[in-house]
Amino acid sequence: MRQYDGELKETVTLVKNGAVKQAIEQLEKNNTPGVMSKDKDILYYFEKGELLTLDSSYAPGRDSWLKADEVVRDWEDNVRTDAAKVIGDIGSFLVNDKTRRYDGQDYEKVMLSTNLTLSHIMLGNYDFARIEMKKTYEREKLIETFREKEYDKLQEDAKTKNVTVDVKQMKEYPMGELDTPEVNNLKNGFQNAFSHYLAGYFFEVTGESSLAEPGYRNALKLAPNSRIVQAGLKEVGRRKPGPKESDVLFVIESGFAPSWKSVTIPIPIPRQSGLMITPLSFPLIKSENPGFVPSTVSVAGKQLQVETLTNLDTMARRLLKDQMPGILLRTVIRAVVKSVATDQAYKGGVVLGVLTNVATVVSEQADDRSWRTLPERISVARSTLPQGKQMIQFQTGTGSYSKEVDIGSRFTIIPIRITGGTVYVGQPNTLGSGLSEVVADTSIGKKPARKPVKKTSP
Repeated sequence: MRQYDGELKETVTLVKNGAVKQAIEQLEKNNTPGVMSKDKDILYYFEKGELLTLDSSYAPGRDSWLKADEVVRDWEDNVRTDAAKVIGDIGSFLVNDKTRRYDGQDYEKVMLSTNLTLSHIMLGNYDFARIEMKKTYEREKLIETFREKEYDKLQEDAKTKNVTVDVKQMKEYPMGELDTPEVNNLKNGFQNAFSHYLAGYFFEVTGESSLAEPGYRNALKLAPNSRIVQAGLKEVGRRKPGPKESDVLFVIESGFAPSWKSVTIPIPIPRQSGLMITPLSFPLIKSENPGFVPSTVSVAGKQLQVETLTNLDTMARRLLKDQMPGILLRTVIRAVVKSVATDQAYKGGVVLGVLTNVATVVSEQADDRSWRTLPERISVARSTLPQGKQMIQFQTGTGSYSKEVDIGSRFTIIPIRITGGTVYVGQPNTLGSGLSEVVADTSIGKKPARKPVKKTSP
């Protein structure tokens, strides 16, 4: 019954204020092993990987995400061998969805693989990056197949228990927030254009144009109006940086992913005494830390257009919209099971009946777990630029930000994270012997202080 969203509020605030080391300490404090549990869950590894990466620790961040990936791969193995067993997790029927082991939201599973891809590239482990790109595609296909089977199984369970439900019964639920043009325009709630564009870019700049084209095409299916994806597909194999130039990709992450809340809605449930209005809990998505996306990045005398490829807030809403019929089925089936238990308890005496009813109400909570330090939006800008030190400049929403970065040889990826009043900028060492330190700068609008390069082994 952990209140995860409440735990992460302080962590997110610390990151926004540039205190990422304190955020890591807070995360560790929230995950101190207790009497009932000695194992850290996937959310711990999600969040720690994100925080370590922001704090310049690329290799430890990657290792934390690899721990999270073990959980996801275990889920995938179970789905492949016995999907019915995964679907039939009885805990959610008896208490609530929070009793189930958390394996990550579908978009989180895909973003984990994408983050690992980027980490491997930043560390110079290109073979591992290629493996992750392939795994991303396979993961998307498995999620799609599993969700179809899950909903079919839930419908069978509903028929067995003679339960009929309709999303329209949720008159007090803000369904309009899940039914916007932006949400409906998405193909689903787990595939994102950035993941596939990154694959296209990587294969192109490493000289594998035949593999780059499928990446761009997949990205275009998810973002058909994207000019930068269209340009990538049109120019694949034609972009040839000069001997002292580099193909540079700016990856700009903004804000934080939305939080998931629990909201209680009265739903009519059939009981032995007749139809009864029963308060049931459902997940609700709240945007609390929206991100600012600069329109351009100024560098080497050029104004590079910035374009958003992935909006995780919208993806979360599309995921919830697609899963809401299944969530409603699970919740109503659970309510029917609980009502039978309550009716039987009352037969044993009023006190037992009241206690059972209280326990039923208290345990009714929607699952609020999610990867909170993920960005809200992922945007990109791309250009061929001169190698060497270059000053980049862009707006942050609270002022202008500028910083000197190193442009490498044949290609360079420069990750940028904008969080409130703090900007985190990182990039690989151009000599290939380590990584430059990610700088968290909270003095937006002022000339940032330089920090010496800190070498670490990939």
